[in-house]
Amino acid sequence: MTYEQWQSRYLTEESSNYDREFRFKFLSDYLLNPNLAAICRTHNVPYDTALSWKKRDWWHEMAEEILANHKEELLAKQRAILERTYDELGDRLVNGDEQYVPNEGHVRVKVRANHLATIADTTLKANQLLQGKATQISHVTIESLADKLRTITQEANVIDVTPEPLLDDTKG
Repeated sequence: MTYEQWQSRYLTEESSNYDREFRFKFLSDYLLNPNLAAICRTHNVPYDTALSWKKRDWWHEMAEEILANHKEELLAKQRAILERTYDELGDRLVNGDEQYVPNEGHVRVKVRANHLATIADTTLKANQLLQGKATQISHVTIESLADKLRTITQEANVIDVTPEPLLDDTKG
């Protein structure tokens, strides 16, 4: 290997044993599912390598390129994932979760109330976001702020903040 070959391989910003197309696919999958360990296992890339990639300029530039040029494709994949997820959730809400019971085998049991509440809350918030509605109450008016300030200043007026004189220890 000549010095120029070595320099182009190891001293450039994109120095890697993986070609651009491979890293492009890796990053595309990561943008769909930001679980770096899972993506590393899928692509057989060492986790430390992927961590070092995330610190490189090419990672951020490529991510911007993917998001800009392939936004519709990524959104379509995300929609497909969400549709499958909602289909599965719907099935479990109607038929129950499948569990293994030692003497009976696989049985369906009702979904727990806390899980139902989480599903309902998450679904409602997602629906509100899609409709452009607020997901939490955060309505603050000038009048409500003024009332709070008045209350604080009135409470401050009740408290005596004048300093007490210090005792003079030099006089007997």
